[in-house]
Amino acid sequence: MAGIGGVIRDDRGRFLLAFGVHYRHWDIAQVELMAVYSLKNFMQEWMCESQGVMIEGDNINVIKILQGALKEWKNKGRIDQNLSFLQDFNQALFSFCNRGCNKLADVCANLGVKSSFIWSDLNDVEIPPSFLSCLKEECDALGSF
Repeated sequence: MAGIGGVIRDDRGRFLLAFGVHYRHWDIAQVELMAVYSLKNFMQEWMCESQGVMIEGDNINVIKILQGALKEWKNKGRIDQNLSFLQDFNQALFSFCNRGCNKLADVCANLGVKSSFIWSDLNDVEIPPSFLSCLKEECDALGSF
C-alpha cells in the first residue's frame, strides 16, 4: 500500500497546492514516477502563467529517467504522454533533492495512503497539524510563506 503526494509552490517557494492520492504498487520507483505523472491532474490554468516548472524528487534513478525524457523531448520533439502537461511551460526542470529536503511531499504521500486529498487553502480545517508544522518549517527555511 502506498500513497503519492506532492506540493506545488510558486517561483518564490510559496505554497500553492498540496495533494495526496491513494495508490497501490510495490515498486517505490513506480510510485515516485506516478507522483510526477499525477501532477497533470492538479495543474490549474493560472499555474501555466509561470515561466517554468521545477519538479524535485528524492529518487535519483527516477530523476535521471525524467531528465532523459526531457532531453528526448528537446532533441527529437517527442514527449511521453504522461509528461505532456510540461508543454504548457516555457521551461521544465527535474532536480534531485535528498530525502531530508522532501519532507512535505513525504507527509502528503503518507496522508494519501489513507485517503486522497487536494488542499489549496491553508485555512482548510481538514489539513492536519503535522502538514502545517512541516510546511512552516520548510517556509521558514526558505524565508517565504
